[in-house]
Amino acid sequence: MNPAVRSAVLLAAAFLLATAAVAAPMDRLADNSFGWHMLQHLVLVYPVALLLLLARPLDLYARVAGKAAVAKLVGALRPLHALAWPPVALTIFIGVLWATHFSPLYELALERPAVHAFEHLLYLAAGCIFWLPVVAPPPLRPLPYPARLLYLIVALPQGALLGMVITSARQPLYAHYAALAGSGAALADQSNAAAVMWIAGGLAIFTALLTTLAAWAKREQDPRVTLSVSKGDTGARRNISV
Repeated sequence: MNPAVRSAVLLAAAFLLATAAVAAPMDRLADNSFGWHMLQHLVLVYPVALLLLLARPLDLYARVAGKAAVAKLVGALRPLHALAWPPVALTIFIGVLWATHFSPLYELALERPAVHAFEHLLYLAAGCIFWLPVVAPPPLRPLPYPARLLYLIVALPQGALLGMVITSARQPLYAHYAALAGSGAALADQSNAAAVMWIAGGLAIFTALLTTLAAWAKREQDPRVTLSVSKGDTGARRNISV
């Protein structure tokens, strides 16, 4: 597929999925159920953010604005490259997940639409940062495959840990849901939300892990890569013999 068409398709998919996640039907479900609210957020964090990065928006910008404008933008964004360093990306991602669920922000977002919109943007930004070390869109340099796999392996249990803490709570975490359904129903819904975080979040990262592993295996089987490595080894042996 033509790169420009591919980027446009991925951006359109991200837009449609994000719209479906925050539109009125899903938003009403999220307002009445913590489980649906969790799913709404995970859609923004995982598939929408991933599709945005896979679309390589900087390439699209280059086609519209030209090389000079892109060079200026890349220079302006250079300080943000640190966000793609795996420890930084993972720390920000985990910090956003825990801080939003165990601070007044989540309850406030349930009562005020403007705060809810900010919360959605925060999750989308955290999701994009999380995927940076895996996707590395230009101008970032891709990490070696072993580093990407290690990053995903470390990230894999994080949603499960958060889910375990949520489901172990003896009282509803958010008064909004308790007032709507009562304490007992809110606790059951809370357990459902924890399961969504655990299963859906874990499945997204596990799928990325398997995809990365498959891409690494395909690269290792590429005869052009093998030939390049062989030539490099031959050159190294010649240097040693000299």
